[in-house]
Amino acid sequence: MRPFAICLLGCCLIIALAACSGAPEIEATAATVLRLTAEQPPTATFVATAAAYPTVTPQVFCDGAPESFLIIGERGRVTLNEDGRWLNLRAGPGTDKDVIAQLAPLEEFLVLDGVSCVGPYAWYQIEFRGRVGWIAEGYDGLYYAEPWLTG
Repeated sequence: MRPFAICLLGCCLIIALAACSGAPEIEATAATVLRLTAEQPPTATFVATAAAYPTVTPQVFCDGAPESFLIIGERGRVTLNEDGRWLNLRAGPGTDKDVIAQLAPLEEFLVLDGVSCVGPYAWYQIEFRGRVGWIAEGYDGLYYAEPWLTG
């Protein structure tokens, strides 16, 4: 009811100002009817949409591996460590799998899948320059890869 009262007061004020202004009278040729009705508040409508959102990686602890931080569906990059170590991209999760490429420090990649615990490592499947393979996230408190959320 309050918006109605404010609107009505505003209309009365405009009419009063017009009457006192000394402006010449204008002959009205048509009547205008203003209907004020109570407006219903908007209702929320939920629409299901299919969108590509990153999958939050469940908290997985692999024996001997540091806590996992890479995020499936997001970018990551090779950590810049003191020794400048490159990261091996392997054909599968495990140090016994063939090395198919190496990533230099600070190179970016897309995390496709994970976590697979093989040996003392948490392994993630990534895509790097058109190649798909597996990387170890870290070992013994040292991370080889980290999330790279560029915004």
